[in-house]
Amino acid sequence: MQFRLLAFAALALSSAAPVLAADLVYEQPAPPSEQQVYTAYDWSGFYLGAQGGYNWNQATIFGSDVDLDSGSFGAHAGYNFQHGNIVYGIENDFNYNFEDGSDATVEWDASGRGRVGYAWDRTLFFATAGVAAAGAKVDVPGAGKKDDILIGWTAGGGVEHAVTDNILVRGEYRYSDFGSKDFGSSIGDFGATQHKVLVGASYKF
Repeated sequence: MQFRLLAFAALALSSAAPVLAADLVYEQPAPPSEQQVYTAYDWSGFYLGAQGGYNWNQATIFGSDVDLDSGSFGAHAGYNFQHGNIVYGIENDFNYNFEDGSDATVEWDASGRGRVGYAWDRTLFFATAGVAAAGAKVDVPGAGKKDDILIGWTAGGGVEHAVTDNILVRGEYRYSDFGSKDFGSSIGDFGATQHKVLVGASYKF
């Protein structure tokens, strides 16, 4: 009798095993929360900012080279596009130069440039190049007054960092050759080149 009971119990357990196994449900791990998801910074969009720095200007006037170093302050605006780690876009800037005590000055400079760079999350390393313009002015006793706009080119590079999603800071170097123009027989050609170091901040919309 005991043997029959044991055999019946063993048979019942073996029959129920597949049913119990089928009832087991595999629970997939819960997805990470939004705070745990890592997303790289998006550099695309419009931005507007201000900048300041120092210029090492060299002008050619009366056939001689003249150093016209100065501080500068200005504004910039641009738009970035992003594809993977590559960021590219356009930027315009205008800077007023603080030059005193000289008969020849580069009063202001401006540029329209393309930019391309490599983004490492919130840090962007970029190169830039484009068209540059400068306001040249001469006021020499005995030679007269003359002012005109010089047109040339500029190129450089720098690094930019997103402190927050909207606040960007940057450091940049650019070299510009503004070309030259004839300022008349009493003055001759006025030409100018520039080394510029800038720091600035932008707001990205």
